[in-house]
Amino acid sequence: MDTNLSYKIAPLELYDIPHLIDCVRRCYGESYDSPMMYSVEQLQDAINQKQMYSIVARLDDGRVIGHCALSFDSTENTSPEAGKMIVDPDFRGHHIAELMAKKRIEIAQALDLPGFWTECVTNHPYSQHEMIAFNAKETGLFISNTPASFSMQGLQNFSDTRMSLLTFYLALKDLPHAIFLPTQHIAHIQELAQELNLNRVIAESNVTGEGSTTFTISLTPADQIGSISIDHIGSDLVEAINGALQEPSLSGLAAVYLDLPIGQDAAANAYAQLEKIGFFWGAWIPNFTPKGDVLRLQKVFKEANLDEIVCAREQGEVVKKYVISEWQRVCQKQ
Repeated sequence: MDTNLSYKIAPLELYDIPHLIDCVRRCYGESYDSPMMYSVEQLQDAINQKQMYSIVARLDDGRVIGHCALSFDSTENTSPEAGKMIVDPDFRGHHIAELMAKKRIEIAQALDLPGFWTECVTNHPYSQHEMIAFNAKETGLFISNTPASFSMQGLQNFSDTRMSLLTFYLALKDLPHAIFLPTQHIAHIQELAQELNLNRVIAESNVTGEGSTTFTISLTPADQIGSISIDHIGSDLVEAINGALQEPSLSGLAAVYLDLPIGQDAAANAYAQLEKIGFFWGAWIPNFTPKGDVLRLQKVFKEANLDEIVCAREQGEVVKKYVISEWQRVCQKQ
């Protein structure tokens, strides 16, 4: 290892983009699950439209040897995803990931964000340790999220099963408000809120939605994942979501995620109804929009090897066991 390595951690400039794509290929070959990271045009658009705030580690000769980002999935997203962490396999051991992550927090604070969330791989604990070092807390687990073809150079990879992802949230400030959940989930989310030091009034409500359910659908083809984001919980919730699941675009997927706005008082009843069609606890994402928190539920269609889910600490094990037990309980009802 070269102890005299000279590099700079800085926000990505447009001239860095070709070098970033080279870095992605050195680290992942063609297996990285975000096609945007191989496209100059798409990366330029994301940066120019402020959908992504990227940080790079850059050598003096301009070579990019690391990257991470805050990514917003819409203009209504106030707690973005922290991800796309990449370190060139030839330059590991220089604390590059840690320094880029620190810069990412500085950018989040400059943007006055309430916090951000991230997904950490579970075939090894390294990225989890990085989030834990910054006091992020586990909030969920997405089962069978990532294709078996996803492969990172120099680290243990499993080639015969889809990989699950452990979610973390890093709170930067508190925006207290009420959230609504079924009784059986209140104790669990109280523990999560206490760990994050977030003030939440957590209540049960039998209120049902009014009017028509409104939602949007998006796809991540590389991961075989579909996403449904509910804006308003209506009286026709189950009928509307069942109809969406019949759409050709949502067929043949590994999983479908559903963002339930738990700041709406109809959310507790909606959660119970959604369980009946196979959705179960995925991850709590605080302050996801200006309207408050979402609970990202999941409906899984493809198997995952649960024995290969590695958690970096006991807190992660607690969350893992909770999600798996919910999956098993809901599946028994089907």
